[in-house]
Amino acid sequence: MATKLTELSAINIMLSNIGQAPVTSVDSTNPMVGLAKSILDEVSNAVQSEGWVFNTENHYPFSPSNGSITIPPNVLSFDISKYSQKKVVLRYGKLYDKEKHENVNEDVELDIVWLFSFTDLPEAFKHYIAIRAANLFAGRSIGSQEAVKYSEREEAYARASAIEYETQQGDYSMLSNHEGEQIQTYSPFNTIHR
Repeated sequence: MATKLTELSAINIMLSNIGQAPVTSVDSTNPMVGLAKSILDEVSNAVQSEGWVFNTENHYPFSPSNGSITIPPNVLSFDISKYSQKKVVLRYGKLYDKEKHENVNEDVELDIVWLFSFTDLPEAFKHYIAIRAANLFAGRSIGSQEAVKYSEREEAYARASAIEYETQQGDYSMLSNHEGEQIQTYSPFNTIHR
């Protein structure tokens, strides 16, 4: 019976990639397990930072509290909704208006890329992250690419599976984005005369 990939099974994939025995718990007192966990988190963060259909939300509403908007720590990136003219950045954990030179103190909508825990990811992404992390782990822990059991081909296949999940879930089209909005095509004339 197939089971879902867990953080522990991903760490065991990483350990087996360098010929180490599997472990029964994510025990950070074991230095190899601690390194594997750290690399798994690093790769998960990097992959999720790309912004996929499962962790991206557009027009997400934020309201001020005590005169400012605090951005949650599980937000990897954000952009002001394309319908707003504000220029905002993150400063000291708060949403900051670069033109007014002050914290944003009114309701805004942001396009958000969220960071989720490994267990909350779609299976295709768990697999891709585990394979990518296993290759990175082998390079860092042993320093030898010959020890890597997972080839670039397997990593590319795992990424292709993640992209297939993305395209199925995103309902993308050549003519509109996933929100059904018409895509603006390239118009050389408009570019030259602006």
